[in-house]
Amino acid sequence: MYEEIYNWACAVGRTILKGSDKGDDLLRRLIFDVRGEDLPGRFLEKLSGRLTEYKTNRNIAIDVSMYGKLFEVRWHGDSFRYVKSAVLSGFLNSLASAGNRKKGEGE
Repeated sequence: MYEEIYNWACAVGRTILKGSDKGDDLLRRLIFDVRGEDLPGRFLEKLSGRLTEYKTNRNIAIDVSMYGKLFEVRWHGDSFRYVKSAVLSGFLNSLASAGNRKKGEGE
């Protein structure tokens, strides 16, 4: 389950980075917004709100969506921490891999 969430977050991160010339800033803002949320409901609300903005804002218009399985389970305690870690790790790894590609292109 957590591996699927991580893979989804990586794919969303790559989509955000490729979908806009400001993708790096958008992904960083998403990470900063969700990382401070310590309650499952607030975390999912912040995550879905930001992704909805990225999809519906005409200036951004990136084709991203929420992972449905995140809403099928009531997350508590450690299971929520694992979910949050999987999401943030996926976003951060897609951001890091994009940075490594840019570095390699400039050499």
